[in-house]
Amino acid sequence: MTRLHAVPIDAAALAPYATIIASSDGKPRAVAEVMGHDNAPGAHAFTILCPQPVSGALTIAALERHAHSTQSFVPIRASRWLIVVAPKTVNGDPDLDRALAFLAGPEDAICIGRDVWHAGLTVLDQPAQFGMIMWKTEAGDDGVLFQLPEAIEIAL
Repeated sequence: MTRLHAVPIDAAALAPYATIIASSDGKPRAVAEVMGHDNAPGAHAFTILCPQPVSGALTIAALERHAHSTQSFVPIRASRWLIVVAPKTVNGDPDLDRALAFLAGPEDAICIGRDVWHAGLTVLDQPAQFGMIMWKTEAGDDGVLFQLPEAIEIAL
């Protein structure tokens, strides 16, 4: 079983996979990545997600990617939450040997890059609410799910 140790969110380590949505100087900052998508017909969608905290062992059984769009998660009400990302192998599958896990908090918002393998929204400690922004295609082929041969175990 692959085991990852979740480290505090780190902009440099996360940069190949996602952008942290924040302003470091207290001034407004446009984050163009949030609206990123390809030419597939569709429209942006803003969805309120209400994930429940995981209980028991923290494992990830599948990863997903969105070929047409970035996907942004903005906490509305949350405590700690998990970000798991992985690069692609030569054949396009997730490279679990190079997967990374980050522990985010209620102040952390991210925009996952287009076509980046990542775990679904996983919250810890308490029920949460997140705003999720992404391009939804008319064809409905927004997401690709990859069932892992064995679950990834996450240590906090």
